[in-house]
Amino acid sequence: MASADSFLVLVHYRGLIKKKIRSEIKFTDKDPFSVVLKSSTSFTEFLNSVIQKLGLQGVKRVEKLFYRNPILVLWDDVKYDSFVIGSDKDLEVLFHCRRQFPKVRTPELLAKLVDVVSSSSSLNWNP
Repeated sequence: MASADSFLVLVHYRGLIKKKIRSEIKFTDKDPFSVVLKSSTSFTEFLNSVIQKLGLQGVKRVEKLFYRNPILVLWDDVKYDSFVIGSDKDLEVLFHCRRQFPKVRTPELLAKLVDVVSSSSSLNWNP
């Protein structure tokens, strides 16, 4: 159960960032999954939980993590921008945005995955 120091986030991992006019950002992935993010979770722990949830340990890693953050909330509309989450401080920004924009119920992230390259080229899992 999510509380004030934790909440649910949607993680997209197959899609792209689609930018429209007037600061509208969308993630195009149609099959996101959810992860509970706690305020005590480090950036590295969160990246590991994403890979673990996908069952891709040792095969893929998160190269970049984008946050679709609200920048303006109108009566019936929310405008978004995106920024890269790359550290524990950036995760703190996500929590701050969550408190500032309670109308946005579930924050969305986009994880760009890349293959893990093994030390032996003959053992590359995903050619």
